Amino acid sequence: MKNLISHVNTEQAFIDHQDPWIYIESLDQINISHPKAQLILPFDQFVALDAPQQKQLASQPIKAFWLCNTADIQLLDPFLDELELVCLNFPKFTDGRAYSQAVELRSHLKWRGEIRAFGDVLRDQLDHMHRCGFNSFAIREDKNVEEALKGLSSISINYSNSVLEPLPLFRRRPLYK
Repeated sequence: MKNLISHVNTEQAFIDHQDPWIYIESLDQINISHPKAQLILPFDQFVALDAPQQKQLASQPIKAFWLCNTADIQLLDPFLDELELVCLNFPKFTDGRAYSQAVELRSHLKWRGEIRAFGDVLRDQLDHMHRCGFNSFAIREDKNVEEALKGLSSISINYSNSVLEPLPLFRRRPLYK
């Protein structure tokens, strides 16, 4: 994925020009020349396969899935120990269901791996995405990634709680007597 901003295991987000992952829209696109460990596979198509087909496809460990925003995130649970990356789709700017999926992955399934936002991802969304648990962002290709990076540093104080900060501001501030 191009235009990638990473905040994985770092205090400061950066533009990642060395992303090794290859996005596969359909399982039919898998090519022998692709190393399977570097593919981002469509989760809905993978779980629709019967057990022998899944086993054949997973001859090498599958390390990444992408999910549409209508997918039940709980179905990922049996695979999470093997995964390094989960990509959640924003098909359009106004559709925020992937925010809930990220919160569920972090809060309920306790997953600590990389969660990547992709699709219609814009600067204005980045801070809130990060607070929901995303730690990498594939910015829309028609947008300037350097400008989008500023979206992660534009808000200095957040009042409400989040995946990153479970306590709201009024609980974080010391009480004065």
